[in-house]
Amino acid sequence: MDDLCFKTPYMKAPTLKRSYLESLTTHELIRLADGFGIEIPPDLERIFIIAEIIDITADHALNEAGLGSAETLPLLETHIPEAVPLPKQYNITFIEVLLRDPLWVFTFWEIKSADKECYEKAGDFKGYQLKVSPVDPSGTSLKEDSFTIQVGASDTAWYLGFPPGGGRFKVELCVIRGGEEVVLAVSHPFTVPTLFIPSPSKQAAGNDLYTPLAWLSGIEDFHILRNEDRRSRIKSFG
Repeated sequence: MDDLCFKTPYMKAPTLKRSYLESLTTHELIRLADGFGIEIPPDLERIFIIAEIIDITADHALNEAGLGSAETLPLLETHIPEAVPLPKQYNITFIEVLLRDPLWVFTFWEIKSADKECYEKAGDFKGYQLKVSPVDPSGTSLKEDSFTIQVGASDTAWYLGFPPGGGRFKVELCVIRGGEEVVLAVSHPFTVPTLFIPSPSKQAAGNDLYTPLAWLSGIEDFHILRNEDRRSRIKSFG
């Protein structure tokens, strides 16, 4: 689609609607952005590429009308004739994490629809899982301390709980095929703050074991059920 590329950002820019831009492939969007002189960083998501193109074409339209740049115009109340709903999915495979507080991380993901259908129709499909792994400063996974969480085929988000000891982690989205896990996407490494500092003395008061961040997190309000506190559900026949 050679007509998508413009030779210079100073040429007359057409009016581009969001619906049209969303119909283009990512490669076509990048070519279009290049034609406007927009520098696209590697792995920039589609939604941001589209936003950049819309912004620069709006500026061109204002300049041609003699109104200057959109950044220099005063804020005015505008009427939007038609609301543009956000897409429920972007049809890409990714996983992201958001730190809610020092104890909980919100993770959300998506699997490209064509790939998802292929995985789930395969005879060796055994489901999906999240694999949480500590990482060292270089970003290498410490496999011996990792753990997995089974997630449903229709799931798109989970809250993950972390110990108060903190650390650096990453989350992998995996599909299970037969007895093997296949990594589909990996989150950026993230740091969970430390809330608990081991005391050098067993007689130290419990309040001395927590960092100031612990008081803000409200960790004292939650009772952690230890294994020795759990009551066995197996009836005793002795």
